[in-house]
Amino acid sequence: MAISLKTSPDALEQLIYVSIDTREVTNPIRAADILAEARRNNARDDITGVLTFTGGRFVQILEGRNDRLEDLLARLAVDHRHRDLNILERRTITHRDFQGWDMVSPRLARSQIDRLNILLNQTPTDLDAYVDLLAEAVHRQANALAEYGYDPREDAPDGQSAGSPTA
Repeated sequence: MAISLKTSPDALEQLIYVSIDTREVTNPIRAADILAEARRNNARDDITGVLTFTGGRFVQILEGRNDRLEDLLARLAVDHRHRDLNILERRTITHRDFQGWDMVSPRLARSQIDRLNILLNQTPTDLDAYVDLLAEAVHRQANALAEYGYDPREDAPDGQSAGSPTA
């Protein structure tokens, strides 16, 4: 299941995985417990990322130190809320694409869902295409919230990052 790279424990990495939903999550409210737990643990472990779901599958991009990602993957491997965790790609990075988001789950537009489903059926995996798609969704939703004067990252205690189920 887990792909361990021959890198330093301090190396900053990014990975994407897909898993099968065991609870039929169909909207962010049904995933609220997953998001709350992810935010708490990711803030503690300095992990950032994005989580979405489509067609009974979770799709998640995670960013953090190699050793922290290994610990998280070990926890995810035994999490009963999903099964068949498959790491599509993992790489060393120099910067985070989801900086400031300990875990964000943006609502995807129909066109973004269609693009995500196309990506999920392509091989080899193009992690950059997933990052671009999900970052676009996060920014679109964050901009919409900003129009109403709301920035979910400002709600975090003690300057930690915050991720909102609605971005």
